[in-house]
Amino acid sequence: MRVSRARKRLAATPGLDLTPMVDVVFLLIIFFMVSTTFITLESGLPVELPDTQTTVAEPSNLPTVTVNKEGAVFFGGAQVSEAQLALLLRQELDATGQTTVVLRADRDVPHGTAVRIMDLLTQGGAQRIVIATGG
Repeated sequence: MRVSRARKRLAATPGLDLTPMVDVVFLLIIFFMVSTTFITLESGLPVELPDTQTTVAEPSNLPTVTVNKEGAVFFGGAQVSEAQLALLLRQELDATGQTTVVLRADRDVPHGTAVRIMDLLTQGGAQRIVIATGG
């Protein structure tokens, strides 16, 4: 009689249910796939981008700010002053609902200039700044 009770207890032990863990893993995969930003290299303005080993070029419809090696700033294909950049960017971001801006700066642009432009982008409402690189 004792053996049968022990066998019943062993047979009734609960197993580990992995369904919630699999659900969480799939939700994480979907989150990372959706939140990934793909950028494209625009060829409209001649800018030598810094080289990287892991560049991936993808089509993008994000607002793009370009700084050439002379320090001229371009937005929407037209040259703008640094004073106009934040205002024009805010208007563009409000119209499109975007929060990410692509910065294409020539490799010869001084670090201080790039940081000043990034500060203007933040003042213009950009929450994320994607820095474009060459291959």
